[in-house]
Amino acid sequence: MLLMAFALCSFFSLVAYVAVEISESQLIDHRLDKEADRLIDQHINNRPPDPEEVNFFINSDIPDYLSDLPEGLHEVMHDGKEITVIVRKVNDETFVITDDTSDFEITEILIFMSIGAGFLASILLAIILGMAFARRIVSPVTELADAVARNEEPGKLPSLDAQDEIGMLARTFAARTEQLQQFLADEKLFTGDVSHELRTPLTIMLGAAELLETRLAQSPDDLEVATRIRRIASEASERVGALLLLSQSPEMLGSAPLPITHVIEREIERYRPMIEGKPVTVEFTGSPDVLVPARVELAGIAIGNLIRNACQYTEQGCVRIKLTQDRLVIEDNGPGLPENVRERLFSRFVRGADSQHVGSGLGLAIVKRVADHLGWQIHHESPVSGGSRFILQFAATTPR
Repeated sequence: MLLMAFALCSFFSLVAYVAVEISESQLIDHRLDKEADRLIDQHINNRPPDPEEVNFFINSDIPDYLSDLPEGLHEVMHDGKEITVIVRKVNDETFVITDDTSDFEITEILIFMSIGAGFLASILLAIILGMAFARRIVSPVTELADAVARNEEPGKLPSLDAQDEIGMLARTFAARTEQLQQFLADEKLFTGDVSHELRTPLTIMLGAAELLETRLAQSPDDLEVATRIRRIASEASERVGALLLLSQSPEMLGSAPLPITHVIEREIERYRPMIEGKPVTVEFTGSPDVLVPARVELAGIAIGNLIRNACQYTEQGCVRIKLTQDRLVIEDNGPGLPENVRERLFSRFVRGADSQHVGSGLGLAIVKRVADHLGWQIHHESPVSGGSRFILQFAATTPR
């Protein structure tokens, strides 16, 4: 608002300045030019000139301080006065007409001072009115924004009953918030219901697999199949449990310090079969006493997805896993990610189109969701040597 007031005042001041200059041209210059035409015409026609309020000089009568002026209109300072001078040359004669415009110049200065004072007064008035209107207009918007940031209930948003634009904005926010809350509630219910319904058959499968494993203890070939079924059923049950946890608010979940090293080692062993038969090794370095506040089910699903991707996409070389007190780094020698995939890496259903391994495109999206749920941060880097590097930051700090 202040900038607009400054622009408008500047424009009107410029218009006023131009108007004063045009007035000077019309009142003084144009009048003096017509008076010069009349006096010169009288002299040429041998009529005695009768100058009115001006001085008329011919040839040798021209004062010394005016004798060197070329033809045209001039403004000359003489004896502390501003004089407007017109010099004409007609038939080898030089004519000079002068008019004392000091009074007009004083008036012009007063006008310009008035314009300047009006400009400053307008800016000051704009500041005062701007602050007053800002309190009246911006304050409701700020209150509404604060209420939305605090995640207030839609019915408790301020200005809902107002009939102005702020009221329309508040009602729009309320309606949209209700839609989003309903959508989130439906999603949580769906995730919880599906997870709950899956746990029962998985529990039955797990129990049956354990019983089958016991009965086939004397048949090594069949025992291996039963063991694999039990392991997969157990993993699926854990994932379903993690989905149930994701359907709940983070503040509702208790999370004791978790020895994260055990989770990493378990996930490494879980996906080690994926690198069997390939010239790939897994190197894990880290302190065994790192404790991270997290639920083991959620930490396992995030770390497991990253380790699985590294083992799956690495055809030769090494998968390096490094654990420190505040972060977990998982780096592989795989093909890396194309630029168009990196931009949407943690979005759902994003896959590397040129990869020979075709997945669902949900793994990294799930990792991102789990990280957000736990208050972690997930970053991706592309090493110069190739491959991918994923960084799970346990604390909300900038990666080093």
